[in-house]
Amino acid sequence: MTEMERSGNMRKYVLTISELAKLRNTTSETLRHYDRIGLLKPVYVSDGGHRYYSIRQYEKLGTILELKEMGMSLEEIKEYFENRNLRKSYEMLKTYQQRFEERLKEQIRLNEIMREKLEFVRSLFSLPEMETIFEEEFPLRHMITLGRESGDREEHAMAFTKLEGSLEEKIPILATDRMGVFSDQRILIPSDEMIPAVPMVLVDSEKEGNKYVREIQAGKYVCMMYKNGLLEKYHPSFEKIKQYLYQKHYRICGPILQIYIVDATLTNEEEEKVLEIQIPVEE
Repeated sequence: MTEMERSGNMRKYVLTISELAKLRNTTSETLRHYDRIGLLKPVYVSDGGHRYYSIRQYEKLGTILELKEMGMSLEEIKEYFENRNLRKSYEMLKTYQQRFEERLKEQIRLNEIMREKLEFVRSLFSLPEMETIFEEEFPLRHMITLGRESGDREEHAMAFTKLEGSLEEKIPILATDRMGVFSDQRILIPSDEMIPAVPMVLVDSEKEGNKYVREIQAGKYVCMMYKNGLLEKYHPSFEKIKQYLYQKHYRICGPILQIYIVDATLTNEEEEKVLEIQIPVEE
């Protein structure tokens, strides 16, 4: 090994590429890549192309791997090692600590969202009996809507896509009971045709800056969950609601809501999909 072989003491402190890779729990190919881009070059390359590293490079490789774990790109790690001083190192590490903290906060927020969605899905295993009428007092609610009736299923889907895109939220639609439509009393009239209705998405509160926000009136609603139905379509179970309204001497006093409780984001089984109709009433 020419000059390297002539130095017995030096050879004791030189590692082969596989030895260094094993010590740092990485791969030889990773070290070859670092060599190619000039990030960590071997101290010696034999005539046969074998790479040898100084034991001192063990620490540099450890720093590279730690910086990579922090999220730095290899180009940024190269910059970190160039013209280093205490101030530069501090500023770079501070920047990446702040980035990491933001990512961590985002992951915590996402975890809370997933907890809420899991709780919602768990509640679906104990829904009220289907086609059972109940009354509920709702506070003032909010929705986002384009305010236009959808003429067919394609327009309906496009409206939901646009509304979902306007929400500055993580996974806003998966595992929620927020998507639906509102319509007039035509939805209660028997028909096999699609009934003109306006797509909407419920939101927790008024979203400042979202131009699609509208209020949903507070008050008493007559409600019922049912299966084997579609948004914008009459369902035979509505006859039960009409009879209930007649018996209670209730008058419909606003737009009728149809909301998906269990939809295609949660199941492919048609018999598992559930809708709810909510009708605002007054005596």
